[in-house]
Amino acid sequence: MQKINSNILRRILAGVALVLVAVMTASPAAAESIRKERKLITSGNSLYKEGKFTEAMLKYKSALEANANSDVARFNLGLTRIKMAQATGNVQKDDSVAKRLMAEGVELMTQVARLGNAKPDLSAKANYNLGNLRFDSEDYAGAIALYKQALRLNPQFENARRNLRIAQLRQQEQQDNNDDNKDQNQNQQDQNQDQQDQNQDQQEQNQDQQDQNQDQQQDQQDQQQEPRENEISQQAAQQILNAVENNEAQTRARKGNSQGQKAGGAGQSVKKW
Repeated sequence: MQKINSNILRRILAGVALVLVAVMTASPAAAESIRKERKLITSGNSLYKEGKFTEAMLKYKSALEANANSDVARFNLGLTRIKMAQATGNVQKDDSVAKRLMAEGVELMTQVARLGNAKPDLSAKANYNLGNLRFDSEDYAGAIALYKQALRLNPQFENARRNLRIAQLRQQEQQDNNDDNKDQNQNQQDQNQDQQDQNQDQQEQNQDQQDQNQDQQQDQQDQQQEPRENEISQQAAQQILNAVENNEAQTRARKGNSQGQKAGGAGQSVKKW
């Protein structure tokens, strides 16, 4: 970012000289304002190159006070605030000072970018700088749009063309990585589902084993009870058999007695005629 900004700053210095030559025929008061603005911008540019961003920022602010319509001073002030934000801290983290400086710098740069065809060269540089910020934050789609706008305003802007190609490649890599991540997430989900199915199968097997164990225990209990039941049945059967035999013996005895009595009685009743 440092090298890119330095190149932009050198091109702005050439642009400032051309602007001043075009307005030298203005009124004395306006000419004095322009001379003061030029002096402040030139001083600010020197301080910027030396890395004295705070001092440079003050010069650019004074230039804007001298000429509120100075788009060059506005551009340089925005660029300096962005550079200060980057030097102060990590804008991506909770650094309030860095965030404030970055927000102010982006706002000033956006104002210049909106000039469009009114000042195509300066507006192209503003779009290019904003594109670089989007690129650094990995917003490649936003960077591509800004680089394309810079090229519309200045088709000869080779740095914008180069960065556009790089951003397009990074965007493709980002999309490929996202696709790979989706595939990995799907694979992980499939693995998790397989594991759940395996766990379910294991639970069912465990349940089957428990049922088998319970059946075996019940069979063993039944087998332990069966001999006692058979033994009781045999005893009962023997008792019944004995009772039957006794009954039969008694029956035979009664029949024998009955027949004897009949035989005796018949002999006594025979009469002779």
